[in-house]
Amino acid sequence: MRFWKNLLLLSAFCLAGAAHAQTYPSGPITIVAPYPPGGATDLYARSLANGLAEMGQSAVVDNRAGASGMIGADYASKRPADGHTFLIGASSMFSVLPLLSDRMKDIYKNIEPVSLLGFNPSYVVVPESLPVNTIQDLVAYLKANPGKFGYASAGKGTSQHVFMELFKQRAGVDLFPVQYKGSGPMVIDLIAGRTVMAIEQGPAVLTHIKSGKLKALAVTTAKRAQAMPNVPTLAETVLPGFEAVTWFALYAPAGMPKPVLNRVVPQVAKTMNSPEVRERLAAVGVEPTASTPEEVARRQAAETAMWRDVIARSKIVLED
Repeated sequence: MRFWKNLLLLSAFCLAGAAHAQTYPSGPITIVAPYPPGGATDLYARSLANGLAEMGQSAVVDNRAGASGMIGADYASKRPADGHTFLIGASSMFSVLPLLSDRMKDIYKNIEPVSLLGFNPSYVVVPESLPVNTIQDLVAYLKANPGKFGYASAGKGTSQHVFMELFKQRAGVDLFPVQYKGSGPMVIDLIAGRTVMAIEQGPAVLTHIKSGKLKALAVTTAKRAQAMPNVPTLAETVLPGFEAVTWFALYAPAGMPKPVLNRVVPQVAKTMNSPEVRERLAAVGVEPTASTPEEVARRQAAETAMWRDVIARSKIVLED
């Protein structure tokens, strides 16, 4: 009797899941971007919103900036797990912040990965007014002025922060971090010369590099970036073996029904691989991709192990 009762319950569950998938989405979809407009996260979010809207409902971007992305992440984690709210974040949010913040650890328990979205090369950039023209010049300039300058960061624990700390450790230079709420305001101050340098992703700086407002001295990836092939890598110039890349991924409140997840994942892949999105993202140096949730989890685990040592050596502390 128990066998037949369990079988009936399982059948009812499967039928409910199938019905949910058939009616999904039943309302607007919200993509939470936990940084201000103007940065890479916002670009991914708006590209993805158009694709998810193809499932039959409108999709909107909700920018909720602050606390290195945790304000937006916390909001998204508390929404119903019905496939109508998603969170876009950079790799640092998921592989770095849980090492620094009990709050982010708790948030992460309530979200789950959906798909990778893309990879962003980051550039070592300085204001046009800074009297250096190569990465070798910059390292020499910083070593001649230890502790005098601040570097721009999009918030504690972000990729801009930990990439710079890795650069400092490897190059043997001394700068202090100046924290902002996101890439947009950070780049404005960098152009104005209020900070001396940054390691920032292509979507936020390529336009300014091409206009001459910023100088790109190196790229952090193992190979030169397709968007700027004339910019050398850190590895081939001053820091052999240096490699750091930012990836972006889509997450959702934990517990999303499997049939809904199985519908969303292919739609994300279709969107990120569409010629229109690939062309738009390539124009700002982004390499779009898509994946399974399991691939996101594996990449996150590997990077968490890598950044643990950088954080310990830099004594990075994040106040919750």
